[in-house]
Amino acid sequence: MNRRTFVKRCLVASAVGLGTGAGYARFVERHAVEVVPVEIELGLSEPLTAAVLGDIHFDPLYEIDYLEDVVARVNSLAPHLVLYTGDFLSKAADRLPDLLTVLRRARAAVGSFAVLGNHDHWIDADRVAAALTASDIPVLRNRSVPLPERKDWYLTGLESYWAGVPSTASIASTPPHARHVVLVHEPDAFDLLTDPRIALQLSGHTHGGQVRLPLRGAVSLPSWGKKYQMGLYARGARRLYVNRGIGTVKRHYRLNCPPEITLLKLT
Repeated sequence: MNRRTFVKRCLVASAVGLGTGAGYARFVERHAVEVVPVEIELGLSEPLTAAVLGDIHFDPLYEIDYLEDVVARVNSLAPHLVLYTGDFLSKAADRLPDLLTVLRRARAAVGSFAVLGNHDHWIDADRVAAALTASDIPVLRNRSVPLPERKDWYLTGLESYWAGVPSTASIASTPPHARHVVLVHEPDAFDLLTDPRIALQLSGHTHGGQVRLPLRGAVSLPSWGKKYQMGLYARGARRLYVNRGIGTVKRHYRLNCPPEITLLKLT
């Protein structure tokens, strides 16, 4: 085999490999949802389980069957809470009722709660929040609610740090010994949320990068999501967990970064 033939065959093999990889990333891994169990000791009087979902980005692809499968997986986990970390949509709210028809099927013993992501704010935060709340998914916009049967523990939601007007006033208004589980879309807010009453922050936003390459890691990350990319982080007594999300944005591929339902067991 001469050099020219060898090079040509290598180029053909590379093209085939890239094509196969792109097909896998678009049609296989993008739907290969993982349930990721995470146990975090916070000092709760009673254990609490929560299924965390985020970054659905429903409107580019309108994949109702896929989302129905995700909700069925959530229901099989029988969580106390279903928590949504934002970015329900990407660009438009025209088919928001279709999305909510599916999300209303999610079951949680205590209830479902949400915060909005930057995309939800850019579309119409008031409209998205009102529709979710009317579907029994209250949106916590700079608001805290007590965790049932867990004295001095609160679930708090903040507006997007990129696109909203976040305020921690509801945290500051609780007693010094109170503790909060905080939902906020963007994980890099972790460096700003240093109030000792915050025990755990739950975020999404990054999609884990969507595409991760060996040695390099995430190919692209958004503003407010460059430092804390996915998984569990700790700073002193504070914890942060970053969920990889369910959907995709811009390029609809996932590689080495499957979608995630986080099953939190808090004790």
